[in-house]
Amino acid sequence: MSPTGDDRRFASMLAARADHPSVTADRLAGTADAVSDLETAPLTRLADGEEPAFCFECGDEGVGFGDPESTVTPERGGVYLFTDRRVSLQLGVEGGDESVSLPYGDVVGVRSREGVRRHRIDLAVADAKYFLWLPGTLDADDVTRAAEYVTYRSKAESPDTGGDGSASSNDPQSLRDRLERLGDAKSRGLIDEEEFQRRKEDLLDE
Repeated sequence: MSPTGDDRRFASMLAARADHPSVTADRLAGTADAVSDLETAPLTRLADGEEPAFCFECGDEGVGFGDPESTVTPERGGVYLFTDRRVSLQLGVEGGDESVSLPYGDVVGVRSREGVRRHRIDLAVADAKYFLWLPGTLDADDVTRAAEYVTYRSKAESPDTGGDGSASSNDPQSLRDRLERLGDAKSRGLIDEEEFQRRKEDLLDE
């Protein structure tokens, strides 16, 4: 895979806008060691206006589907891209790149596990579970922050419900809770000031 000059410029622009240092131009453009053998650069899978927040290299164990030990092991590297809309998994396996897209609205459970030799982020959707293995060289705090980011985004995509399951976004208590969660996300560095103000205005408009 040889990125074009436009790809490199676009990757550099996205990396410069990202708050987390894991989002690098080399990873997005597909020139970093762990992703250079993938068939397509991670940035080519982004939709218009989609913004990366974290970008981690896949661990040697790959991704567990349904079970942590039942893994698809990458033969040509892999990457986990956390954007403002979804988590995108891309693995270089025999026969081509295998990819999975998990929109935050579909995520019902998130958990991070930190270890000495390897880390893991567990993602659950309605009918499946994904176990993302990460290298132990990755800072454990970054793993935790990424998991918290997914939790925040999934909650933001899912309307609050009352005891009977009906939407209750107009309830003052619900609105206050959502504003508090929004402020908490900003204070922990999960979103920037611009995103905070935009989300706040959206909530107040409701």
